[in-house]
Amino acid sequence: MRICLYLDPSRLLRWHQWLAEALAGTPGNEVSCAFATTRRPLPSICHLLIDLERLIYGFGANRATDPVETALRSLPGGSAGDVDVVINFSGEEPLTAGGRVLTPLFNGIPGEIGVMTALANDQDLLIDLHDTAFPSGSWKARPARLDRDVFAAGLDSALSCAVALILKALREEAAPDVHGARAANTSCLGAFSALAFATSTLASKAIRFVDVLARGGRAWGIGWRFDEGTSLLDKGEAAFHVLTSQADGYLADPFPFQHQGRNFIFVEQYLNAKSRGCIAVVTADRNGTTTPPQIVLEEPHHLSYPFVFEQDGEIWMIPESGAARSVSLYRAVEFPYRWTREAHLVEGIECYDTTLLQHAGAFWFFVSPRVWGSTSWDVLGIYRAESLTGVWTPHAENPVLIDATLSRPAGAFIRQGGRTLRPVQDCSRRYGGALTFCQIDTLDRSKFVQTPVGRIRSGAFGCHTYNRQSGLEVVDLFGHVGGLREATISCGPLASRPSAAHGQVPAPADSNLATL
Repeated sequence: MRICLYLDPSRLLRWHQWLAEALAGTPGNEVSCAFATTRRPLPSICHLLIDLERLIYGFGANRATDPVETALRSLPGGSAGDVDVVINFSGEEPLTAGGRVLTPLFNGIPGEIGVMTALANDQDLLIDLHDTAFPSGSWKARPARLDRDVFAAGLDSALSCAVALILKALREEAAPDVHGARAANTSCLGAFSALAFATSTLASKAIRFVDVLARGGRAWGIGWRFDEGTSLLDKGEAAFHVLTSQADGYLADPFPFQHQGRNFIFVEQYLNAKSRGCIAVVTADRNGTTTPPQIVLEEPHHLSYPFVFEQDGEIWMIPESGAARSVSLYRAVEFPYRWTREAHLVEGIECYDTTLLQHAGAFWFFVSPRVWGSTSWDVLGIYRAESLTGVWTPHAENPVLIDATLSRPAGAFIRQGGRTLRPVQDCSRRYGGALTFCQIDTLDRSKFVQTPVGRIRSGAFGCHTYNRQSGLEVVDLFGHVGGLREATISCGPLASRPSAAHGQVPAPADSNLATL
């Protein structure tokens, strides 16, 4: 396939290079570049802001908006009119001979200026990839904001997701989802004419991101309760005991497990002194008391999300170990205090919050990988194996989602009323902001579809993990949890239907979601 990157010569940036390298690494692709006649450089205030953040936060190289003019100009030159596919980053209409044209828009505006304008105006991010091969719809992604007060982090996330979306669109044979799509020509023309306005708006607002807001007093804690009969999903509201760490760290990612009549809660215990998380366990009893957390698994790298389960007479754990770029399987040799690593299920990929499911005679795990400079909650990937320690292969549609509202796992799968629910993190506004339940509609080797059906509401607290086993129900909470003894958590159907995206469908208007 002959592919041409159509670039603005004043904006030759690293995220363009990421895409060029990924395309060139696919056998059969020939990648070239051509340059637009119009220059629309980024406002100088944006360069100043990114340089200041680099100094303040110690950012290194390899940011999405680093200039890489030499690398891109070393690509073979070409013409946008004599290739199979043009990827248009320029902000102007390329002259083509009728070939396929992909144009990424960020909140309706082409190029990095669209991302920057959305960040400066504190808007949620939406990527629309308009594709002349499918004029009735557009490919969509909803990237997260790593930190709403750090400009460069938002840029890295959005632009990395744009690269992943472009690669996905080039691989897919089916048309993109048409739900909520806009007319391609009208949208593109309107976006191009909005560039001047967006640039002036951005220049007047960007400098406010230099201020670092104080966030003192907020931390993670865990909530827990016993109820053999009904879960939070059935009751709609329940009071949870709250357990917090001392001043030297926090507790999060609770997973309950019952063994020999005793109830355990495995958690991430983050230790400030070590600047990383470990896996700890507490025991809980029905009179509302718990033992102090005891560390049971520690590595030189960060660990969290202790997914604990029983299989073939053994007790296993798959903790999050993205910092080690692997998904590791541990076996209990002396439950719950001693564990040994049995296998690396996947290596060489920075994956987060691996969650296992047995379905259709096979094992599947859901995970959120990082791609280039994205966050760890923008993307959902699925892997499949015939056995727990067998060969794990990626799903044909990976990444099956690029959507910070519905990607990253938030707890074990729930079997209820003949359906399977997947807890997911909603990180659209901030990490750990909220938790949504999605019903799995389709899962096979080539397709995945989920429907958002319900949501945990935790008042002023964030929440990003929910689990229940043997009557022990747990959540985690983010906020001013110090000294908190009890918190009331509610759960119910979504107040309104979400916009559909690839890999999800909206709930029908007449669905009965009174019980999740």
